[in-house]
Amino acid sequence: MNRKVVVITRSFQIGTGGRGRKFDAKVFACKVAIPIIKLLRFEEIVEKIIVVTNGESGNRLAENMEDGRTPTITALEETFPREISSGKIHGHICRNWGPNSGSAIALNEGAEIARQSNVEWIMNWSPEIDMDGYLMSQALNFAERRELLVVGFARERWWEKPQWNVVQNTAAMWQLSLLGEIGGFAPECNGAGEIITLSEFGEVPIAGMEDFHAMLRAMKARKNIRWGMVGRENPLRWDTSFPSGSERERLHLIKVARQYAVMKIWTAQIFPELSFESMMGRLFSFYHLD
Repeated sequence: MNRKVVVITRSFQIGTGGRGRKFDAKVFACKVAIPIIKLLRFEEIVEKIIVVTNGESGNRLAENMEDGRTPTITALEETFPREISSGKIHGHICRNWGPNSGSAIALNEGAEIARQSNVEWIMNWSPEIDMDGYLMSQALNFAERRELLVVGFARERWWEKPQWNVVQNTAAMWQLSLLGEIGGFAPECNGAGEIITLSEFGEVPIAGMEDFHAMLRAMKARKNIRWGMVGRENPLRWDTSFPSGSERERLHLIKVARQYAVMKIWTAQIFPELSFESMMGRLFSFYHLD
């Protein structure tokens, strides 16, 4: 089995391309291309990077297709021609993204592509997280020492919010065999029309936390799940400096605001016999921290 890791990232600029808004090449360069270039330097650990973009017809979050490509795919091809030709970068258009910006289906499609590389591990990653190969190696070595199935990365101020103490797909390494065992990330985490009311934003969809949902299903299937987090002493920088007043900023703020409530909803669905506190106690009994 290949010891390297396939990195999967979701990237799109809402409503750009075609007759929509103009694709922002500077945002792509700074927020997507430069972080990818940084990871590509670590050839000893990074097998390839899969960039999944939203090309679902009629999706309010999608990019518009032009000549069979989205603007993000075009930007990838123009920025990384050699890397795409060699297979180090793989651009993929998800045509069934769903209503949530953090699409579980997009990650599942990325994982299916990763299986072709015969790797044991994937890393779901958002370019807003400042990642490098040294941290990836730390996580992989920690997983092998402790026989872990999932490893997350502590971010700056990880102690501030309960949801930041569990694995999140902004930066998370998963054994592909585990994802295969539980059927991947759950499409219902994209949102099924149900809503929750937040004091800051009013009614918003119940969606997201597909990472936590997968952890719960794995724990239910296996009765236990060995998992951990790295970065206690060197937490990751998370750049969420989105343009003030933008749709991207609004979606991010809603996502963070609803996460803990959504964790409780998923727990009640998957472990109806347990209180949230009892289930979290069980989950953290299998927890390792480096």
